[in-house]
Amino acid sequence: MPAPTSDAVSQAPLILACDTTQGACSAALYQDGLLADRLQTMRQGHAEILLGMVADMMQACGLEMAQIDRLAVTNGPGTFTGVRVGIAAMRGLALALGRPVKTYGTLEVMAAAARSDTPLLVAVDARRETFYVQLFDGNKTPLCPPAAVTANEAVALVGDLVPEAAEGPPRIGVMGSGASLLVDKAPRFFVCAAPDYPNAAHLAEMAARDTAWEGLPPAEPLYLRPPDASLPDRSKYPARQDR
Repeated sequence: MPAPTSDAVSQAPLILACDTTQGACSAALYQDGLLADRLQTMRQGHAEILLGMVADMMQACGLEMAQIDRLAVTNGPGTFTGVRVGIAAMRGLALALGRPVKTYGTLEVMAAAARSDTPLLVAVDARRETFYVQLFDGNKTPLCPPAAVTANEAVALVGDLVPEAAEGPPRIGVMGSGASLLVDKAPRFFVCAAPDYPNAAHLAEMAARDTAWEGLPPAEPLYLRPPDASLPDRSKYPARQDR
């Protein structure tokens, strides 16, 4: 991709985007085009490498943190810890730099990577027979908000929002870590080749097209179910004797 011209650079906001919600840690810089991006697939440890990725990109582009104009971050659904890592990092930078931070849905950013013009179901395997899903039309416009559903509920959701027509049922692309588990649940499902995680490069491009950056709400995580971790059952332990 050709480098932006100096006039374009002077007028376009410099955007820093990051994602830590799924099976990768990624960051990107965008200003009238993608300036730099970093991505490492990983299940845990996002907090240890995210800010290093950002610093590496800034140095490679010869930019200072104070030059960043906008911050974009995915807010879920995703792993409980992963979602919090990205949100906390961007909140901290927003406070330090005095810049706005805006959140974007994980599943919508994932959908941006799919090369398909059919309706698209993004499905993340959330374990315990649950999937985080969101349905999009052929233009990647959301048809519903993200939801935590069973496999049968995912099929029913698609049936309600993309009903079969007289000329034949429209095919539905399925992507994400849950695709292989759902594709056999309905005849019109097919696996859509795309990564099982969001990429901050797509997020940065979405943020660059976005014009609504005034009066933003606080950046908050999107959780569709409680965390898997739970407090120990105190009834199973003997009462503590204070001395």
